[in-house]
Amino acid sequence: MKARVTITLDPEIHRLAKKSASRKGTSVSGLIESLLQSEVGSKKIGSAARLVGSAELRRPALGSDPLYDSLSAKYLRG
Repeated sequence: MKARVTITLDPEIHRLAKKSASRKGTSVSGLIESLLQSEVGSKKIGSAARLVGSAELRRPALGSDPLYDSLSAKYLRG
């Protein structure tokens, strides 16, 4: 269950927050929640989040691995 929290913002910051939230299709509360989750989540998850997408598959020389050649021709585009 979510907790209700009251915050105080400068009127100009509130206007910009509403505009930003509208562009993202969310509310100011949703915008603030996502910003806080990204801040807290990065510390909570630790280094695992930084590892996503950091691995790379080996690429054997063309013709040296028939299985790799056939699977890459079938599944890898570009």
